[in-house]
Amino acid sequence: MKICILWFRNNLRLSDNWPVVEAYTNYDLVIPLFIDEGSQHNQKWAKGPRGKYREAFLIDSLIDLNKGLMAYDSELIVLREKDAVQTIRTLAIEIGAIAIIGPKEFAFNEVKQETTLEHWGKLKGIKINFYNEKTLFLQNDLPFALDEIPMVFSRFRGKVEKYSSVRLPIGEADISPFEPSDFNMRGISLIKPEIYKDDRSAVPFKGGYLSAWEELDYYFWESKKILEYKQTRNGLLGRGFSSKFSPFLSLGCLSARQIKSELNRFEDEIESNDSTYWLFFELLWREYFQWIALKHGKDLFVAHGLKPEKPIKQGFNERAFEKWTSGNTGDKLVDSNMKELAQTGFMSNRGRQNVASYLIHDMGLDWRAGAAYFEQHLIDYDPASNYGNWLYNAGRGNDPRPFRKFNTKIQAERYDPKGEFVNTWT
Repeated sequence: MKICILWFRNNLRLSDNWPVVEAYTNYDLVIPLFIDEGSQHNQKWAKGPRGKYREAFLIDSLIDLNKGLMAYDSELIVLREKDAVQTIRTLAIEIGAIAIIGPKEFAFNEVKQETTLEHWGKLKGIKINFYNEKTLFLQNDLPFALDEIPMVFSRFRGKVEKYSSVRLPIGEADISPFEPSDFNMRGISLIKPEIYKDDRSAVPFKGGYLSAWEELDYYFWESKKILEYKQTRNGLLGRGFSSKFSPFLSLGCLSARQIKSELNRFEDEIESNDSTYWLFFELLWREYFQWIALKHGKDLFVAHGLKPEKPIKQGFNERAFEKWTSGNTGDKLVDSNMKELAQTGFMSNRGRQNVASYLIHDMGLDWRAGAAYFEQHLIDYDPASNYGNWLYNAGRGNDPRPFRKFNTKIQAERYDPKGEFVNTWT
């Protein structure tokens, strides 16, 4: 019997998922596995365990995936271990697996895991394959080599729009049964932390691929909010000012290709305008950050970022940082956004830019502290997008402007003129 370990990482769905299709197409018995390492990318700046809202969103998504597998008489084994690679190697030897299949990731730590596992597989004669299910394009689809990816987004966007095509989603695999007791296997119980459901939250949904499709249906087909996205995307308050797809994309409950395919259908059947295009534009930003992360590796997480010629000058003041995290800086816009994050696990894009700018340029604190705090708490945390955006705001990433500072007073007047957001979270 040909046994394969299917390693789920940030691809918690069954449809449009190349690793899933490859595993179930080519092997007699597939063991679905998820390993929660619980660690952060930048350990120096990590200040605690995963935030409870991010934890709850992950647990919801794992439960949803497991329900999907159980419909086919299979089951997701969830383990909590500090070293995923060592855990998989030990398990593969114990059960006699001849292959390990998983999704390709783009950030430094995850890429290192893949390289380590592939090297070990060659020594042991075990086939190791990682398939890209995360991005709109495969690497071979890009009109440039990885090391030639432009340092400016507009150039990347211009070339991929002209020379590359987004691949269509693929269907679900024919999933075969798996009974853990046959291998004396048992994972941890999925216990969701108790969280307070705040009625002010802009994300009134839980994790999982079923919720992802419900939210997509709401934004496209029920409310048709997509038609005004370009005008509302800088909003701060409420469910409909932006798509809120990012939490589902971060864990792979929904793929970028699935969103683009549904967007195409909406444009064909309902309407195509500047706002529908702008959603694709934002998907391209996400795409860009993934490839930048793969290209630059460890530099995404170090002080100088992508600008080694610019040594960091910011310091670190623990008391000042605590004021920022707790929403007690005295700046109403910054404090309101930080309180929303603490009480919901979410913050708008406009909010993120302002609080990041304030930490870096007004408070003079090291950008890595803010990035690690976001990593800890955001339900839509993605290493490439999170650290890429923080570098962008710090002037150490892909921004052609040497200095990007937001005036939070002017920003509040422009985006919260009646003080509705600030009053909501004060």
